[in-house]
Amino acid sequence: MVEESSCVLFREGGSVSSGEMTYCIVERVREKKKNYERYGFERSQEEAFATFFDLAQEYTTIDSLYQICTSVAKEFLDLESRIYIIEPKSSQLQLVCTSSEGLVTPRERSNHRVELVEKPVESEQSWFFPIRGNQALVNTLPFLGQRSILGVFEVLPKDAIDERKHFFLEKFTNRIGYNLHQKLLVQQNINHIKFINQLVSDIEHNVITPNLYYKLFLIRLRKMIENYRTIEELVQKIAVDPSGCGAVAQALRDAASSLHDANHDLQNEIAALCSHYEHTSLFLETLMRKDHFQKGTYVLRKQSCNFRKEIIRPLIDRYAALFERKGITVDDGLENVPDEQVTLFVDKGLISQVFDNFFSNALKYAGQVDEAGRPARLFSLNRRIIKNAFGQDKPGVRFDFFTTGKPLTPEESDRVFDEGFRAGGSAAEGKGHGLHFVKNVVEIHGGLVGCEPQAGGNLFYLVLPFEK
Repeated sequence: MVEESSCVLFREGGSVSSGEMTYCIVERVREKKKNYERYGFERSQEEAFATFFDLAQEYTTIDSLYQICTSVAKEFLDLESRIYIIEPKSSQLQLVCTSSEGLVTPRERSNHRVELVEKPVESEQSWFFPIRGNQALVNTLPFLGQRSILGVFEVLPKDAIDERKHFFLEKFTNRIGYNLHQKLLVQQNINHIKFINQLVSDIEHNVITPNLYYKLFLIRLRKMIENYRTIEELVQKIAVDPSGCGAVAQALRDAASSLHDANHDLQNEIAALCSHYEHTSLFLETLMRKDHFQKGTYVLRKQSCNFRKEIIRPLIDRYAALFERKGITVDDGLENVPDEQVTLFVDKGLISQVFDNFFSNALKYAGQVDEAGRPARLFSLNRRIIKNAFGQDKPGVRFDFFTTGKPLTPEESDRVFDEGFRAGGSAAEGKGHGLHFVKNVVEIHGGLVGCEPQAGGNLFYLVLPFEK
């Protein structure tokens, strides 16, 4: 039973003056005093409350709160108990802790048949009490909808619960709900801050650092402008040169040839600059969405996407000159793979950055190996369909990225997607953030990632679900 307050204005978070707020708080203190006199709790029950509040403040994690709740019921009331909580991501009720076994492992949390209850309900062996959060803060936890119920507190055996214990357990469960609500808010804020920090790293890694290419573009454009000035000076000399027509004609042919080459180079640079601008703009639009900052996680905008045309081919074209400069051969295994009737619904901006990270890493880390008696650097990519990638009749599309070089150790391959991890002996600059970003984005899409060290290099892969 939720206690009602006579000070409705303050309780509902209305706009109040300092004097009104003081009055409301004083009134609530008086109400509480009268309530506790009326409740007439036993000494052990009062001590149970005091112990619960002390330990709920001492231990800050949500898991510790679950254990405190079941332990207090056991030690002070000699009752067994189980706690079921709504899991925020799935909005499903999960068994999280029992007085007999302690915390329940994540894989076993859904193995129960308990349903959410709006009021105390009895079964053959137990009483089930709804765990209510703070109604005034219900909108702060989106997974609750318009309900303030966070879960269910099961207490047994039912025969050991008389009317006074039943009343105490109602009040005790209310205290559980308010404390849990506060801890969920704290955890939500911590996760939000972590995500913002991660998002800043993503922006630095995927947008700010690649923007250094603009500096190289500008340097090359300045050189081309200097070439134009040279041609301009040559033409001016020809215009005033009193020498024979043959010499003038040859000079004009030379100037035209130089002008043609300069125009060709300038057109290539402008095309590259436009491509990089579109690429960076897509990344900026994706990473700077208002929804990400508001929700504290990546909010997907899915659309049907042709990976070969919209993601792979633009990246190959964009990185071609860079790979060539480093002597890296690109083997595009997708070039000869027919387009099956596969519909991949993804956030194009985020997935483009995932693939860009694999291309960027290949450029940084591709090592030289001996192939058919001669040194070679290779980056290859391929795609295949996995029939039951995500369970029976739940297919996925696997993309493989192989880069020649020193194979990672088993330990390194297990940790390579962890935030901040960089394999030992890596000479290229980096912060170990790119692959963690890849893992995060792919998993948000419901996919998975992995690394398979092989002879002569390392194969990274990602698997995305698809619809027929």
